Amino acid sequence: MNPVEASASSAEKILLAATDLFAANHFNGVSIKEIAKKSGVNSALISYYFGGKKNLYQEVLNEQSNLFLNLIARVSSKDIAPLAKLREYITAISEVQKLHPHRIHLIYRELLTPTFMCDSFIKNRLYKIHKFMSELVTEAIADGSIHNNMQPTHVAFTLESIIVFFFLTHDQIRDLGHFENGTESTYLEEALNTYLSSITN
Repeated sequence: MNPVEASASSAEKILLAATDLFAANHFNGVSIKEIAKKSGVNSALISYYFGGKKNLYQEVLNEQSNLFLNLIARVSSKDIAPLAKLREYITAISEVQKLHPHRIHLIYRELLTPTFMCDSFIKNRLYKIHKFMSELVTEAIADGSIHNNMQPTHVAFTLESIIVFFFLTHDQIRDLGHFENGTESTYLEEALNTYLSSITN
């Protein structure tokens, strides 16, 4: 392995370990020592690659939110009706849940237990998600797919609230609903589509 490959590998190991630990314990519950131990690298490398725990946490949040932003870009590029894009986004969100069940909720936990990242993260990342959904609802109202007495931002907030609640209570939903591991995402998709059906023509 050449030095460039070794460098990339170490940085990726750190990022992966930090993502898992922050997802389980949030920012204040994770130490540099724990990240180093889980990633199998020297703790000095964390400062070398990321400049410390704060910058590493920021990188973790950005990487996880990119799952949503990349999804938005993919859905936006499709030549389908606005309501179809909303449903496509809903289906894709459920797929994200299957692939990253414990990591995604750390994004939303940032809203409940804010860190130094909260203000800039909401403005730079989460706002883009809200804007995307609000614009789709506006377009769906304009083409007659959604009731014209609905406020786009209210619809977007309701959809987002369902998603946030699901990710924050994922384990409880799985246990209380007696879902087999991975199948609880069907509940999320059904809940979102049920709400959409109640406001569509």
